Amino acid sequence: MKYRRSIHRTLILKLAIATLCISAALSTTVAFIQFSIVDDRVIDRAMPAVERLRWIIMENLDAPGLGDHERIRQIMQRPASDRMRTWDGHFVLTRILDLDFKEIAKATDNTYPHIAAVSSYTAKGFDQSSLAREGTWQRMKILRKDVVFIHLASELRNSADQRAAYIESVFVISPEVLAQTRKELLFTTLITAGIVLLTALLLYPVIIQLLRRVTSLSANLLHANMEVLSVLGSAIAKRDSDTDIHNYRVTIYSVQIAREMRLSDDEIRTLLKGAFLHDVGKIGISDTILLKPGKLTHEEFEEMKKHVRYGVDIVNRSTWLADAVDVVGGHHEKYDGSGYDRNKRDGEIPRTARIFAVADVFDALTSRRPYKEPLGFDESMKIIMENRGSHFDPEVLDAFSKIARSLYNEYANRTDDKPRRDLDLINTQYYHPDLISYIR
Repeated sequence: MKYRRSIHRTLILKLAIATLCISAALSTTVAFIQFSIVDDRVIDRAMPAVERLRWIIMENLDAPGLGDHERIRQIMQRPASDRMRTWDGHFVLTRILDLDFKEIAKATDNTYPHIAAVSSYTAKGFDQSSLAREGTWQRMKILRKDVVFIHLASELRNSADQRAAYIESVFVISPEVLAQTRKELLFTTLITAGIVLLTALLLYPVIIQLLRRVTSLSANLLHANMEVLSVLGSAIAKRDSDTDIHNYRVTIYSVQIAREMRLSDDEIRTLLKGAFLHDVGKIGISDTILLKPGKLTHEEFEEMKKHVRYGVDIVNRSTWLADAVDVVGGHHEKYDGSGYDRNKRDGEIPRTARIFAVADVFDALTSRRPYKEPLGFDESMKIIMENRGSHFDPEVLDAFSKIARSLYNEYANRTDDKPRRDLDLINTQYYHPDLISYIR
C-alpha cells in the first residue's frame, strides 16, 4: 500500500512537471512571437521615417563628409512626428553616424524618464561589422520588466545609391503593449496548463492500469529468475553434500556482513546471487572427485579448482546472473594472493568476494560435515582471526567480529527451515517488495 501511494505520487509529480514544462515552452514561444510582431511593426514604421529623413538630408549625403553637419542637427531636433509617438511606443533616441561610425547628429526625447539608461546602453555601441556587412541591424533589450526597447541601425544611401552614412534609433515599447503581452502570456500559460492537466487526468487511469500490468509481468519474471537461482544453487549443493542449507546460511552471513559494512543495495543484490551460486561450477566436476571421502591428490585438487572457471562460464551466460561473477570467480581467492583461480590479492579481489570468503569459512567451521564435527564459536573465531591479513580482509573481519556471535547463535549448524524463510525475506527486501506490494 505504501508503494502504491508512492507510485501515484510519482506519477502526479511527473505530470505536474510536464504541465509546467510544456506551459513554459509554449509561453516562451508566444512571447517570442508577440515581441517579433512588435519588432516587425517597429521596423515597418521606422523604415518610412528613415526614408523621409534620407530625402530631407540627401544634399548632405551627396556631399563629401556629409556636408553641413549643423543642418543635419537642426533637422534632427525638429519635434513634429519624427519621434513617432503611437500606442505601440515611440522613438526616444536617434543618431546619424558617418561611415567611420562617428556621431554627426543626435536627437533624444529628454522627457522620457529612462533616457539616461537608454543613452548609457547605446553608448556601448552595437555590432558594426554586421551593420556594415548587411546594411541593417536590430536587437531587443529588456532593461527591466517595464522598460523594453528595440535598438535599430541601418544604412543611409545617397542619390547614387551608395552607402553614405548610418542611422541608429531606439524605440521604446509602450507600457500598454507590455501589459497586453503579459496578459496573453498568462492566458496562454493557463490554457496550456489546463489542456495538459485535462489530458493527464483522462490518461491517468490508463497509465495506472498499464503500469499495474507491466509491474505484474516484471514481478512474475523476477520470481521466475529467483526460482531458477534457488533451484540451480540447491541442485549443486545437494550433489556436493546431500543438503542445500549451507547455501542459505552462507548467503545470510554474507548479507549481514555487507549490511554491517554499509554496502549499497546494488552490491548486496549481486552478493545474494553470487553467494547462493558460489559453487555452481561444481556441476562440471566428476563425482569421483566431488564425492571422494578422503583427501584429494594433487591432480584431483587441480581438477577441483576448475569449478571456479566453470562457474564463471555458467553465470556469464545469463544477463541476470552475470553480476554474480565476482563472488563465483573470486570466492577462493585469498587476501595475500595465495588463493585461486587467478591469485588475486587485496583490493584486486572484489569486495563481495572478500566478504563471502569469511562467511563461507565461518559456516564450514561451525557446521557438521561427514568428515568432521562442528567447532564451537570461540575455536572457529580463533582460526579465522589467525588468518587475518593472509586469507581474510582485515576490514571485513572487523565488521564480521561485531555480529559473529549473534549469527552463530541464530544460524550455526542449523538445518531446519528458518534459514530458508529468512533468506526469502531478505530476497523480498532487496529484489521485489515494491512490485509485490503494488500488484496486490
